[in-house]
Order: sequence, then structure tokens, then C-alpha cells
Amino acid sequence: MTFRHVRLSKFLVAVFAATGVVGLVSCGNSSTQMSADTVELESMQGDVVTIGDTLGDRPLLVSLWAVWCQPCKRELPELQKISDEDRGVDVLAVNVGDDPERIAQYLTEMSLDVPVAIDPVGDLLTALDVSTVPATVLFDRGGNVLWSHLGAVTAQQVAEALSTFVPADEADPVSE
Repeated sequence: MTFRHVRLSKFLVAVFAATGVVGLVSCGNSSTQMSADTVELESMQGDVVTIGDTLGDRPLLVSLWAVWCQPCKRELPELQKISDEDRGVDVLAVNVGDDPERIAQYLTEMSLDVPVAIDPVGDLLTALDVSTVPATVLFDRGGNVLWSHLGAVTAQQVAEALSTFVPADEADPVSE
């Protein structure tokens, strides 16, 4: 192979790689993609709820978690703290794939009473293009994603996100 052929081959590989990457990125923005605020979840009582139904006058912090997830064990008490301290944001812990009885047992063992919904098959994960738990998403009052974090979050990280992404007229002052 001559130098010219090597250069041409490298160029074609680069073009095909770039085209493939662009193709993959555009596939994620397909019009058939589910909207996170319309994904049907189950309440602990078995009722159907959506993120859109849960949105109120304040931003909504949604944490996706599972009982088997070790980082979730660190994060859920932080969410409880945020909920208890009323930091100007509503909190919803969305369990992904666990049985309601196991979830209730887990919440009791952890002494948690944060609001919980269940995503039985991971539709919300799919809609948010998230591959694992824990994942935390901050929605504004209109259901738009303001901030997201993959991995366990702390109350401090949430406070920083609120002060950065939520206009003062949408949230109460964040207390430390």
C-alpha cells in the first residue's frame, strides 16, 4: 500500500466514523421518543401517575433508584433531607423495577417517607436516555429538564443546581 492509499484509507475511516456518530446522535432525537412527563408510573397505591401529573407550582426533583442499588442507599436519605427541609422543590423518588411490597419494606427499613412512584419496566429511564440508577433529574414547572446527574447526589449538589438553574420566582430560597 502506498502512502497515498494509507492517507485515503484513514480519511475514509474518519468520514465513516463521523457519519456514524452523527447518525447515532440523531437517532436519539427521534420524534417517536417518549416524553418524560407523559411516562406512566404507578403510585404505591397502584394508581397511574405521570411526571406531568406531579408537577405543581415548584420545580420537581426526580430520583430514579432501586432497592439493590448501593449508591441509592446513600442518596435516598439525602432526598428525604431535601424534602423535609422544604428547599423550594418537590421531590419524587421513582423506583425502577422493584415489587411494591419490597419497596415498602425497604422504605420502612431506611425510615424514609419521601413520595415514591414505581417505573415497573424502566420507561422513564428510556425517556430520559439514562442507562442506570441512581439518576436524578430536576424539572421546571413546565416539565422541562433543567439539570440531571448520574450517580448518587447530595443535598449540597441539589442546592447548587437549584441556585444555578431555577429562577428565584420558581423556588423558595435554598436554606443550608
